[in-house]
Amino acid sequence: MFSIDEIIYDCPVEALSNILGKKWVAIIIWELQNKKLRFGELQRVVNGCSKKMLTQQLDLLIDHNIIINDKKISNNTVESTYYLSESGLKLLPVMETMITWSNKNLSCEK
Repeated sequence: MFSIDEIIYDCPVEALSNILGKKWVAIIIWELQNKKLRFGELQRVVNGCSKKMLTQQLDLLIDHNIIINDKKISNNTVESTYYLSESGLKLLPVMETMITWSNKNLSCEK
């Protein structure tokens, strides 16, 4: 049994699809694939995502150990840096396969 957003799933594929299917999640993961980013930097690259929504999506990914939030205190300020965890890095080939399949089998033409 797998729980995502208080919904119980019997199938792990369905649970993962629920996470990756959230509007900004794939972009967040993709942007973090080779680098660590602070919140403001992430907000700029995830263009159109509100601060509240970005926070919610980051919290979801942190809760499921896909990304890590590394917090450092310096001169009474907290600097948060986000990066992919080991399990998050293992999602990248899955996403690359999804991109390849989509490019071959789906049409974005209207």
